[in-house]
Amino acid sequence: MPAPQKTLRVGLIGAGLIARQHLLAIAQNPGVAAVGIASRTRDKAQVLADEFGVPLVADSPAELAQAARPDALMILVSPQAVAQVALDCLGLRLPLFLEKPVGLCVAEAEAVALAARRAGVPGMVGFNRRHYSVFAKGLEILRERGRLLAVHVEGSERMALARSSGRFSEEVLRAWIFANATHTIDLLRHFGGEPEEVCAFSASLREPLGDQFAACLRFPGGTLGSYAANWHSPGGWGVVLKGEGVSVEFRPLETGRAIFADGTVRDITPDAAEKGLKAGFAGQLAAFADMVRTGRLAPPSQDLDGALLTMRLAERLAGRPVPLG
Repeated sequence: MPAPQKTLRVGLIGAGLIARQHLLAIAQNPGVAAVGIASRTRDKAQVLADEFGVPLVADSPAELAQAARPDALMILVSPQAVAQVALDCLGLRLPLFLEKPVGLCVAEAEAVALAARRAGVPGMVGFNRRHYSVFAKGLEILRERGRLLAVHVEGSERMALARSSGRFSEEVLRAWIFANATHTIDLLRHFGGEPEEVCAFSASLREPLGDQFAACLRFPGGTLGSYAANWHSPGGWGVVLKGEGVSVEFRPLETGRAIFADGTVRDITPDAAEKGLKAGFAGQLAAFADMVRTGRLAPPSQDLDGALLTMRLAERLAGRPVPLG
């Protein structure tokens, strides 16, 4: 009989809304325990610690690492702070989970990936949509019948809402193509692989790095793809996968349906393990725990180098946007 698996001890850096979502996932995973929270806003960290029974609140990652002796750290800070906090934590020589974006530009993501490689510190980046159970089920349905022929992604952002919410600094809003739009841009790589050809156009109604995008892509094996996003028009996120005799649609992304050539339709529903959690967080946490225990990050997860490829693709899709008069 195998020995019981040791509980993985994780420390959280950051005490915002996303940290709470990760704590909810940790609470439902018996193999993972949160042993401390570090935050510059100690009062907020204490509230989270009290709610989830986390035994330690610290003022810095170094204090957290010394006092709680975690096996790994989760960097859950604001988008503009992720890159610097990650660089600061590499000296602690602990595996890292980073909420995306790794940086607000490609250069920041490159710096973190390079420093992590040099330090020999493994890292995983939180593209949680890669762990949606509906995506795995949809791909299985499609591949049972043949090849993936095309990937179509719509990534329209609610830019007016993002700007009016008061949650984001101007620095983050100006870099929205990296700070948030990479969620859907990454799905091109998730489903299609690394694109071999990209033909992209962009325009700007208001945002300096663009807010209107249209692109055609060719992936390995001949799979074709498209990306469209219009940030100042009503709409949202969606994915359509085209196969042989079947199309699979995700709109919204958290639910899906398969449409077959004979006209029948099959709903695709999330796994029960995702109930009550932000979609994909259960699988994402399990993947990170496996990486810490084995030293290997299994697909479909993204490491720092993979996240960098998504950042570079976003930069390519943005190009030099044409101003709209």
